[in-house]
Amino acid sequence: MRSVRFTPFLLPPLWYTGFAAGRNYAAEKGGQNVRTSKLSILFPVWNLEKEIPGILRFEAEQARGVGAEFIIVDMGSEDRTVLEAVQTVKELGVPGFVIQNGRSQVPVALNTALRKAGGEYLTFLFARRLYRGFLKEYLDAAHRSGADFVYGCTAKEEIPAAERRSVSSVVRQPDGGALVRKMLSRGAVPDIADILVRREFLREQDLSFAEECAFGYAEEFVLRCLLCAGTAVQAPVLPERGGACELKRGRQGAAGKAVFQRVGTMLRVLETARSRCGNDAELLRLLQREQIPAAVMDAVDAALREGTGYREIRAYLSGRGYDRLLAVDRRTSAALRHRILLWKVAPWMYRA
Repeated sequence: MRSVRFTPFLLPPLWYTGFAAGRNYAAEKGGQNVRTSKLSILFPVWNLEKEIPGILRFEAEQARGVGAEFIIVDMGSEDRTVLEAVQTVKELGVPGFVIQNGRSQVPVALNTALRKAGGEYLTFLFARRLYRGFLKEYLDAAHRSGADFVYGCTAKEEIPAAERRSVSSVVRQPDGGALVRKMLSRGAVPDIADILVRREFLREQDLSFAEECAFGYAEEFVLRCLLCAGTAVQAPVLPERGGACELKRGRQGAAGKAVFQRVGTMLRVLETARSRCGNDAELLRLLQREQIPAAVMDAVDAALREGTGYREIRAYLSGRGYDRLLAVDRRTSAALRHRILLWKVAPWMYRA
């Protein structure tokens, strides 16, 4: 093994530049070099020149001792984000790449990071949602079980059961369909910034991010991973938010019709559920009669709050065929049934 130090040089436009900051290499046949990271931390960034040093230091501390590399993908920043990232990676002495991806959406940047990642497992870092105290525990759980997907607990009460499943060969891990059904019923889908996923599993299942989608891409990715995973493990740990370093700036600009992209993400989740869990009637019912109608109505609410008129929204739903997705049954929540009924019969009275 040898260590290669980073040397600054000019950045080419729009594509990527790899920066070796204490990166470790192992010799392959033919004299080639390969990275040997256990974990790749994928971090999409845009205009974070002030925040990125603190965020990278925070995450480097979380990843200490686990053999991690940083894959930082810049989405066309107009400030010194790239330079600050390079300097901080060099200062920390951690393996990493800073990639210039040009003006792009977050899913595009994440797919670029997926292609560049070399770690056995992947995790995702977002400036607005930082978590502490889970990386080592997740990796330990992954290596004990050979898991494709690892997530944490949402409450302290879940930890004892997760501990029993982690040490007992008798207590079975629930399958993907059962997990997704339980999570959707409780409204507790894991945050994408709080998961671990095996890189080869993504390649084998051809799983990536929907690049045309700015809303709902993270939830879609997590749910489709869970549905396809051979082994999804809950680690007995309750991650904590790292609030001091999180990005506090408000979001900019109106979303417009893009908010309806989340409906498409849930339709793709339904397609995966039919393919992987076609015999799970309750899961399919939950998606078709609860989750998808709720996604449509949540998008309607967002559009109304931005000032779009109800006639324009109804015309858009009809043109996309989304109005036909507002189908419910007796088991659909009463609140959602009421929202849909009011929207259908008296949209001028509907309030988001």
